[in-house]
Amino acid sequence: MKRTPLLSLPDYQRIFQVAYSVLEASEIAITHRACLFFSSVGMLLLRKDYKLPATISVGCMALMVDEEKDSVVVYGREEEDKFVCDENGFHAWVECNGWMIDFMAPIMGVAFREDGGNIKVPRRMLQKRLSDQKASLSELQRVGDFFVVHDISLAEIVLNNQQSNQFEDLKNICLEWFRRPPKALRKDIMMGDSYVATPKPLTTARVPSIDGVW
Repeated sequence: MKRTPLLSLPDYQRIFQVAYSVLEASEIAITHRACLFFSSVGMLLLRKDYKLPATISVGCMALMVDEEKDSVVVYGREEEDKFVCDENGFHAWVECNGWMIDFMAPIMGVAFREDGGNIKVPRRMLQKRLSDQKASLSELQRVGDFFVVHDISLAEIVLNNQQSNQFEDLKNICLEWFRRPPKALRKDIMMGDSYVATPKPLTTARVPSIDGVW
């Protein structure tokens, strides 16, 4: 199994920047709740620009973010002291060649605080070998330990529900704007369709910086 991550930090950051900037410019979605969009854009770019066989996974995900406080970020829904995933509580990520990649990870702390979390979650890249995941939530002991469960049936439901002209247009803008680093992003891409009243050039100036790696 290849130990070197599929994506370098600059490549991961570029994909995150593009998806984040397009969503923010569109003003039609809550960016820190748009895991399907980040995963869809990431998957499409990995296939198109990196020639990698990426897929989208949907289900439960958990990540240890603070050992001292035993703080774990869990994407799912609590039911009878268990975490389950359904249309009202799930997460989406990308899987490729034995790796899981969460392109929304740098802003997971925003949603965590909104849901009542009282700790600061670092803005980090999340890219892990699937073979390194823990077998259950109870085994998450160290920062960066993770647990994922892909639900095929749920994936079909939420991915079908996401299909809309709005998000398809935004995904296409991401594909057109993206360039692999160190190349600069295109400067001639404007956001000016029916979702934005006044056309304006896209920029990554307001994208949160990434502080490290989980």
